[in-house]
Amino acid sequence: MKPANLINAVLFQLNWFACVVGGTNDQLWWPLLTLSGMLLQSARSEYRRTDVYLVTGVAAIGLVLDTFWIQIGILDFSTGDLAPVWIVMMWMGVALTINHSLQWLQGLPILGGVLAAFSAPLCYLGGARLGAVQVDPQGLLLIAVTWFLLFSGLFTLARVTHGRQSAA
Repeated sequence: MKPANLINAVLFQLNWFACVVGGTNDQLWWPLLTLSGMLLQSARSEYRRTDVYLVTGVAAIGLVLDTFWIQIGILDFSTGDLAPVWIVMMWMGVALTINHSLQWLQGLPILGGVLAAFSAPLCYLGGARLGAVQVDPQGLLLIAVTWFLLFSGLFTLARVTHGRQSAA
């Protein structure tokens, strides 16, 4: 693994923890700090342009999905009817791994989808254990299937996008 990808992986893990703990304690500066580190790393990479599209697109998708899951009772962040800012920042962090520490999954999009399907419920349950969210366990299958479809598509899209850039 390239050193930059290792740094990206570490920053993402810090971002996840900062988002959960910061969100639980109404302290958004922790996730903002870790997300800024990931954004700075992206700005210095060859993928900065596609990362911008990924971050904005995935942030919007995450906002819609988590808000939907709140509306149907799968998730409760105790913040009202919309997904909180910190969870959107976490989605942004996930997006910043696609061209970096998880780039190897672009050639294996189904595996990427499977890994996402297994990790998403665990992430939400981990957030629940830390007091950031309440999760209806019956909804975890819907979350897993959604993440499988979403991330299989995102890894495929990233591979196709990189192929077009190489051909240009």
